[in-house]
Amino acid sequence: MSSNPKVPATPDGSGRPASRLPAPLEWLARPLARLSTSLFNLRAGLASDSLISVVLVATGIWYGHMRPALGALTALCGLFAFTFIEYAAHRWLFHGNTGPFRAGHDHHHDDPLGYDALPFFMPPLFMAVLGGLFALAIPVGYALLLAGAIAAGYAAYGLSHVVIHVHRFDSPLMRRWAGFHNIHHYHPDANFGVTTGLWDVILGTRYKRKPRPAIRHA
Repeated sequence: MSSNPKVPATPDGSGRPASRLPAPLEWLARPLARLSTSLFNLRAGLASDSLISVVLVATGIWYGHMRPALGALTALCGLFAFTFIEYAAHRWLFHGNTGPFRAGHDHHHDDPLGYDALPFFMPPLFMAVLGGLFALAIPVGYALLLAGAIAAGYAAYGLSHVVIHVHRFDSPLMRRWAGFHNIHHYHPDANFGVTTGLWDVILGTRYKRKPRPAIRHA
């Protein structure tokens, strides 16, 4: 994954990067920046993202008071919602003027095989809070299921992103799927979707190869 909020830096007189963050925050930001580029964090993130999705979905079902058809529709809505969340975060957060998030994502573009990712504990906490917020508007079981489906989408995104960069597929279909994201690394203003290109098609950011100019013979 490539969304770690790295500490923005500029060279100082010593030639080392100097943080733009207020001094009192550096004690927290610097360790998080180091954590977010470690292999441990990447693996822990993939595991914790999957675990929180299972916990939320299982808890929502266990809570009960849920109609099977409506529960299935809720899960589908959560997965569909995540496809837009994935697109929006990638396009407007990681490629926007967002300071640390943009800096971390730029690092991923420079080194696609790096370990850049959000600190592993942040997405599960966010998903748990999201479930609580949903519960203010809809029944608890459905709220947890909806948050769990979004969390499952995020876990699938994280795993897909890693696999795309480290594995070479034999299947033409899978190679085409992986190639959709790989194109983004050469054309960063297009193909923002990772698990799906649906929103790139809808919002007009799918990469289109420019036709070669016709060769005129003398």
